[in-house]
Amino acid sequence: ETGSDSEEIRLLSKEYVQPIAFAFLLSLVVASLLEKVKVHWVPESLIIIAIGALLGACLQAASAFPTNVLQELSAPVVNLIFLPMIIFESGYSLRQKDFASQFVHILVFACFGTFVAIMVCGILIYVTGDLHGITDRRTAFTFASLISATDPVATLATYSSLKVDPLLNIMVFGESTVNDAVAIVVFDILNSDEIYGPPCDQNMGDESTILEAIALGIINKLVGSIAIGIAFAFAYTLILRIAHMRHSTSMEILFIVFSCYLTFSTAEQVHMSGIIAVLFCGIFMGIYTKPHLSKEGNVLATFFVKELAAWADLGIFLLVGVDIVVTTGATWHFSAWVMLFLLIGRAVAVGLSGLIVNGIKWSMSKKTDKDVLMLSCRHLFMMWHAGLRGGIALVLVLEMGEWVDVRGGEGTKQSLINTTVVVIVVFLFVFGGSTEAMLRCLKIRMGVDVDERYLYDRSLQLCVKNCFEKVDEKVLTPVLVGSEIMRRNEAQDGINTPHNTEVSSRLHHRKKLQRAQGWFVRRPSPNWQTEELPSSSDSDSHASSSQ
Repeated sequence: ETGSDSEEIRLLSKEYVQPIAFAFLLSLVVASLLEKVKVHWVPESLIIIAIGALLGACLQAASAFPTNVLQELSAPVVNLIFLPMIIFESGYSLRQKDFASQFVHILVFACFGTFVAIMVCGILIYVTGDLHGITDRRTAFTFASLISATDPVATLATYSSLKVDPLLNIMVFGESTVNDAVAIVVFDILNSDEIYGPPCDQNMGDESTILEAIALGIINKLVGSIAIGIAFAFAYTLILRIAHMRHSTSMEILFIVFSCYLTFSTAEQVHMSGIIAVLFCGIFMGIYTKPHLSKEGNVLATFFVKELAAWADLGIFLLVGVDIVVTTGATWHFSAWVMLFLLIGRAVAVGLSGLIVNGIKWSMSKKTDKDVLMLSCRHLFMMWHAGLRGGIALVLVLEMGEWVDVRGGEGTKQSLINTTVVVIVVFLFVFGGSTEAMLRCLKIRMGVDVDERYLYDRSLQLCVKNCFEKVDEKVLTPVLVGSEIMRRNEAQDGINTPHNTEVSSRLHHRKKLQRAQGWFVRRPSPNWQTEELPSSSDSDSHASSSQ
């Protein structure tokens, strides 16, 4: 029996551990070479997908796992291992004031805009069913819901390395993070047989009931997920305050790392969005847990979380490459139609959402006599251009029920899986690879170092800002941090205060202040000079030029 176990270990090492480890190492080498030779027109993530395809070929040649098992393993690995760390790091390293200043506007794009994109894409797929073979209405709208959520990894990586206009950067980042919850809610409802009955029933169901379920589901999932994330963040912060882990750097770092997985799994267990819960947990932990960490723990925790997120990003793109190989037959005809419909739906969604957001901003400027930062046509075009698809779409399409083949015929689900992979790769190559060129063409401001209050002071009304600051000063900081710790940290030059400047400065010099969901951030081109924006007190004169 011992000999049999040893042989099995050697077999697993040869067929799986070796090719997977080699793929990760090769990805790092290729990333370094791309940075050295300054190849900017090919997204790094696309190269990693190609390496993943090579890995998939190796795994398929091993023949230990059938093709369907390789596909089915992708969803749980991405959902349970990679996504929690990626989303948590995005919140933990986020410039909180930027996100808070645009949160209402982000919700317009993420909720209303995503719903519009789903409707437009679903209607177009359904009415053109005779041209590509998807004639079932439920299948059309379910697929539209999962393929409409954006995941602009390559775009945000470019934004981060080039220090793009902070308004554009936070809008694209915020929308891509929050709209996952909207897409998941709509998908879960349309994918469930509870509303539609047996799969053989060709009726769509009562439309008013469906719309009501979607609306209530979105509100419930957003509010519930945010509440869970904030509650867990408060609990973790109080534990750190009581446990006094400052004596052990490794313990405090590991505590922070594993907290995101507990938050994600708990939110998913109660049918909330683990993504939204982990995002807000990361945001609040980034503010209130840092005072409880040692000086070394603060720096190393931020660095370690970033590197784990980079590893997770790399893993997702490798899995996309693996799925390219194991998919049985490409559906280029349907994929071409879907890509056209996605571009149309994205344009309609961004246009309508932009009008609403600018209307809100204009109304606020009239009430406060304050010069706000409007979303210009160039901003809106770049938001449309950032409509890439990624890991969420892949996870959801693999979770589609067997009703798809019952209603649409054998092979329909596989066709949708193939189309999703094609859309991810093509959009990544076309839009991810052309991001920097479009930024230059549209003369979007780049190379800017922006004061953290630059957007905050121009986007939130005075009463709202005062309310936030009073709650923080009178309730949150005394309860979660404590006056004694605040005084001690301030005596140490503010290294571990909630508004940490030294940690951000150290990571900024590593080009990783905001990882922006890109596993590898290239250095900016040498011809882009850094522009120092004025602080919030004297930058009013520049506000109009940024529009």
